[in-house]
Amino acid sequence: MLSRGRKILFALAAVGVLGAMAFKEMTPKQQGSCLQIFFDPEGEAQVQSGRAFAVALQRLLSPYEGVLIHKAPIDLYQRGMIGLCDKNIYIGTHFDHRVPRVFVEDFMNARGSVAWFGYNIWQMGPRLETDLGLRFLRSARPDARGFFDEIVYEGGTFKKSRDNRVYEQVELLPADVSKFVTLAESRNSRTRELVPYIVRSKNRFYIADIPEIENSGGHVSLMLAEVMAHFMEEATHSRPKPKFIAATE
Repeated sequence: MLSRGRKILFALAAVGVLGAMAFKEMTPKQQGSCLQIFFDPEGEAQVQSGRAFAVALQRLLSPYEGVLIHKAPIDLYQRGMIGLCDKNIYIGTHFDHRVPRVFVEDFMNARGSVAWFGYNIWQMGPRLETDLGLRFLRSARPDARGFFDEIVYEGGTFKKSRDNRVYEQVELLPADVSKFVTLAESRNSRTRELVPYIVRSKNRFYIADIPEIENSGGHVSLMLAEVMAHFMEEATHSRPKPKFIAATE
């Protein structure tokens, strides 16, 4: 049986509309909660803007009343900042951008919900496999064999947007399937190869690229909205009111 929230989302998918009111209806009001979004600063080798995606993600999550959202470049991260909020997200848009080691440690030890989008997941080192059960293979890009241009989610398949398909996707191999749950997979439409696309390991989420939230025909937005609903609705822990979040916007 589909949950009430899922029924709402897939009814909207049939007409290709992401309704803010329906999304709001499936999410309980959360008071006294906050979310920090950390992103890679702009760089020449960057194919997507972390700041722009952070803004788009903030709009997607706007129906959550009472959740304060703060944004800051990952370079400004200091030890313990993840503990200031019960939800934290990192957006990796710059290949091999140096993620502060203290952030990786705090991410892996976080008590609240944490999510990692896109690049630099390999900077978790051995803990990517020992804690999350995943092994980094490569950043897959379009070549003669095709590309991971399809998303398989909840029994449905849909194409990535034309803009999103030009970017690389992190290709991960399952190392220990007991340590994570696959929420969505990517498929190469030529070879039919499937790899994890969105995974969840306890309170930690990983998305293997930077999804096209806007101008994607609605389906990617709907999928991401539901995944982020699980992320946002994770049980929170009692925390002191944040006194300082560096360079937030």
